[in-house]
Amino acid sequence: MSRSFNDDYVRIGFVLKPKGIKGELKVQPLTDDVMRYRNLTEGYIEREGKFTPCKITVNRIDPDAVYLYISGVYTMDDAEALRSAYLCVSKENSVKLPKDTWFIKDLEGMDVFCADERLGTLTEVLQTGGVDVYVVQSEEGKRILFPALKRVMALVDVDEKRMVLIPEKLSEVAVYED
Repeated sequence: MSRSFNDDYVRIGFVLKPKGIKGELKVQPLTDDVMRYRNLTEGYIEREGKFTPCKITVNRIDPDAVYLYISGVYTMDDAEALRSAYLCVSKENSVKLPKDTWFIKDLEGMDVFCADERLGTLTEVLQTGGVDVYVVQSEEGKRILFPALKRVMALVDVDEKRMVLIPEKLSEVAVYED
């Protein structure tokens, strides 16, 4: 999954392909709650680092896809031009997260420590359908993968871009790759 480093927007969908001939789009939701699309009427299309405001009409919601129309997109060719674009909302219009949950974009780039030892940088969050898996890249190029379990994390500080892990809990679940 590509990463966005713009703090003003949150990616909520990835345009997979056109659906039909009238400009409908099939969008892969990038959110834990696909029903957030039910009331979605405005957003932004992100392409090549640029965010274009748009009006949205949601046609139907499936567990793994949302079918919608974007204002100004009326043909299959118009829709094809949006393939692989991201659907975003402004940060202030994003869903409010429950305590101890974070947006992926806020986690990526964090310095990760195990007690006082720096392990590396959190470079990726793998969404497995169950528990997310955090990928940490060390300065030596090694990777550490571990499930995003609260019992493993002593501290997650989004503002300071810092995560501290509990050594004995990490050793139970981590996978080390060279």
